[in-house]
Amino acid sequence: MTNVCDGSTKAKNIRMPRRITASSHSSHYGRTLLDNGIQPYVGSFVWLEAHRQNEMLYRPAEDATALQRFGDLTPALACQNLIPLLIIFMAYGAFAREREQGTLQQLMSLGVRPSALLPGKTAGISCAFLPILLPASFVSILAIAWLTPAELLADEITRLALFMLSYAIYFGVFLFLSLGVSARCRSSASALAIMLSFWALTTLVAPHALSDLARNLYPTASSIELKHGLEESTRIAEARSWEQTSAALLSQYQVEKTGDLPFAFEGAALQADEESTYSLFEKHYEEFFTALHAQNDLHQLGALISPLAGVQLVSMALTGNDLQHHRDFILQAEAHRRVIHTMINDYIVRNSTKTADGQWRSEAGRELWERIPDFVYVPANWRSAVSNCAVGLGLLGIWFVVAVAGAFGAVARIKIL
Repeated sequence: MTNVCDGSTKAKNIRMPRRITASSHSSHYGRTLLDNGIQPYVGSFVWLEAHRQNEMLYRPAEDATALQRFGDLTPALACQNLIPLLIIFMAYGAFAREREQGTLQQLMSLGVRPSALLPGKTAGISCAFLPILLPASFVSILAIAWLTPAELLADEITRLALFMLSYAIYFGVFLFLSLGVSARCRSSASALAIMLSFWALTTLVAPHALSDLARNLYPTASSIELKHGLEESTRIAEARSWEQTSAALLSQYQVEKTGDLPFAFEGAALQADEESTYSLFEKHYEEFFTALHAQNDLHQLGALISPLAGVQLVSMALTGNDLQHHRDFILQAEAHRRVIHTMINDYIVRNSTKTADGQWRSEAGRELWERIPDFVYVPANWRSAVSNCAVGLGLLGIWFVVAVAGAFGAVARIKIL
């Protein structure tokens, strides 16, 4: 529900929580459990007030210590960093250790083709993770089914299926690369060293390097700079709008001062002020989000050198915690803010009364606030989410194809001396 801070015409600040109605966004709770994405860094509430479009507030990352951030282990973070490491430890010796022990030579002496060994080893290692992944998947399905309204259930299940598929592809990249390296290396120690180096470079070094590069190439203004720039621009625009509205109404009604108008001038002036700042807010925030989208696009291209970059963006998009979903929510909240204050200003114009000293006075009772509609966030569907991360998803698929082809090629070249 919408909580009104004050019914007077001087205090029209309205506090709008991000997840405002269960019918529109409750299923997002289940997705956040999987991957909270950028949400800890962008906040969870929007303060809607007159004459100003605000950023989101209450960012958990602002109050978190370094130790708390390290301990914030989500399922997505575990899948992105820890499970690939486990895959490497289980697969690095699949061929190399058997070569060292002589069992590989015995198998091939029986007429077993090396290419026939790869599917079996792949299935064996994959089955070792089923006791972990299957219960987690089952719990995720139950959570989303419990929290999601019936009209959104199909979209949520599709998102979850694509989420699981993207991580299966990501795991497959590490599994087939590990098997391919194991088939090519003479010793299991060499295979382990190569794969651990690959894991460290792609999951620890590359993401931070991409983030730093994106910030340097596409810098954004700080929150303080953005706020000060908006305040200065809106102050000038509102002063100009007030003068222009006053002059236009005095000329239209042929009166000498605004107090002689047949309605409360403040209501019309407040609405004119609101409308004069719309384009300014749109311009400032568009420039800000354009830079962020450019950083995001660069990060997607970073999937060329790190499969983690691809799966991170896909994961955040499918769970609704990426930049595009955040921007979409901000725009819908701003549209609702404009509806609220248009209704309030119109009420001032239509329902103000003149006091004995010639001043216009307006008091809003319960009837006004009950007419203001609830904010209902309409989330984008899964197709929109996939389109936002199509490049990253495509590059992740290329990684998988290359890893599979490389593994089969390495196994086919096994020779026993």
